[in-house]
Amino acid sequence: GTPDYFAPELIASIGHTNAVDWWCLGVLIFELMSGHPPFESAYPMQIYAKVTKGISKVPFPPECHGPVGNLIKELLKSEPSERLPVRPGGVQNMKTCKWYEDFDWEKMKALELQPPYKPVVKSKKDLANFSARKEDMPRQID
Repeated sequence: GTPDYFAPELIASIGHTNAVDWWCLGVLIFELMSGHPPFESAYPMQIYAKVTKGISKVPFPPECHGPVGNLIKELLKSEPSERLPVRPGGVQNMKTCKWYEDFDWEKMKALELQPPYKPVVKSKKDLANFSARKEDMPRQID
């Protein structure tokens, strides 16, 4: 796995359930909104230390404030049984949270949702939708 996505129970090696998947979703949402994972560090042991301290110690960028920030915090609870979809009510808790209030779950289920953005692709070799800036390249390990 990727250290940035390790849930506390994985780090502690105390066994785990599908609650780790909800943890990973919280990390993914944070990363998609901000451009970096919440417990970011160049060193896995530092990531694990940050995860162990909890999400309350993580500074949230403006992109992660409001309803999306609340959802992230509910998914990144240190105690697996306290994560939003693991509580009584299950996945329905996700569907009714404020961040998803305008989302049409029925259209999604029926495969009728239109993508919010559809890139223009001129050919199979068209790379215009990908950044060529060096700072956008993934980190390389030497």
